[in-house]
Amino acid sequence: MKITIHRGVNQIGGCITEITTENAKIFIDFGSNLPGSQKEELKTEDVERMTANADAIFYSHYHGDHVGLHHLIPNNVKQYMGAGAIDVMRCKYEALSAHQDLSQELAATERMIPFKERERISVNNRIFVTPYFVSHSAFDAYMFLIECEGKKILHTGDFRRHGYLGKGLFPTLEKFIGKVDLLITEGTMLGRSQEQVVTEGQIKQNTIKALHDHKYIFALCSSTDIDRLASFYDACKITGRLFLVDEYQNKVLKVFSEYSGKKSPLYNFDRAFGLQGYKPYRIEKITRDKGFLMPVRMNSLWIIKDIMQVFTDEAPWLIYSMWDGYAKENETYSNENVISIRKLFENHIYDGVRDGFHTSGHADVSTLYEVCKTVSPSIGVIPIHKDAGMQYESQYRIFNEGCYKINGLEIDVH
Repeated sequence: MKITIHRGVNQIGGCITEITTENAKIFIDFGSNLPGSQKEELKTEDVERMTANADAIFYSHYHGDHVGLHHLIPNNVKQYMGAGAIDVMRCKYEALSAHQDLSQELAATERMIPFKERERISVNNRIFVTPYFVSHSAFDAYMFLIECEGKKILHTGDFRRHGYLGKGLFPTLEKFIGKVDLLITEGTMLGRSQEQVVTEGQIKQNTIKALHDHKYIFALCSSTDIDRLASFYDACKITGRLFLVDEYQNKVLKVFSEYSGKKSPLYNFDRAFGLQGYKPYRIEKITRDKGFLMPVRMNSLWIIKDIMQVFTDEAPWLIYSMWDGYAKENETYSNENVISIRKLFENHIYDGVRDGFHTSGHADVSTLYEVCKTVSPSIGVIPIHKDAGMQYESQYRIFNEGCYKINGLEIDVH
């Protein structure tokens, strides 16, 4: 067996892990580089070369840095993902298709094969892959237990413990995974060890207070972060404010409700108030009476301006619930849309982690350590999805860049 980490040890995002045997070849994730990355992106011919003779690709979740190159994968290679995640991707590409040609992305999404949690998938009866649910800022995210040639490999994907469903992490590891031979785990927070880890419950409580204090609030956040949207939605129910959503956001919420609403009332968004056709004056009276929180996205500048022109009786506030790197000017990951939206609100901003309105979708360092301890990998740990130079402090062998051969297992880390 050979494991190749094509991307991920020296950058956050763009994750690609290959596992091959004499008679089978799979990938875990095939992501694109994050926006603003200085890394050169793979071309179609690069992807075709890498996936030659591949049998399957398993995606941990729908974030672009894990699934962004799925449309370049040859049609004969099977692509697997959670059913709910596939539907979220479909919503995204259908909405964006109004502005650009995404027929290739949509067609590749339609070809995806949904897997079920804890259902073991055989690849040529040589590699066996079992997905297990993890809490992440993406809905319907999974880690994978890979069994091959008598060895157990755990690929965590992106995960955390401080989300609403994060309490299931260690019971899952203890009951279903157990000890493994090799751990491939994310390390996003290794370079942010001083960052405050706020729980989603704390974000909800802070939002409740903000809604008591202010009548109109926009929340700049990911449109597919189920926990964050659940925090805002529940805060609106508690305070009697409207949870105001545009048509695209409403479609995403319906997917969340369909797959998770029956399991937990926290994810049932049936009382979201739809802003149809972007005509805020049509609902002006009820909205003015009740007040609202409206989740918005990076491309929502014009929608926010339109609504602000209608509701002028009280100054609106912004909850900035995203990574602070997007809001910094003249930096590698600066986002001009984010900066423009923030300028509309001047000093009326609840600001991310600092004010308790954002938290990472990734495991903090103490959780990473406990995961290593729980699965106790006999061969070692490969940390991915991390910045260059960020390393684990661990009692286990850490595989950084290089080629290794141990007990018949070949590891090639780029």
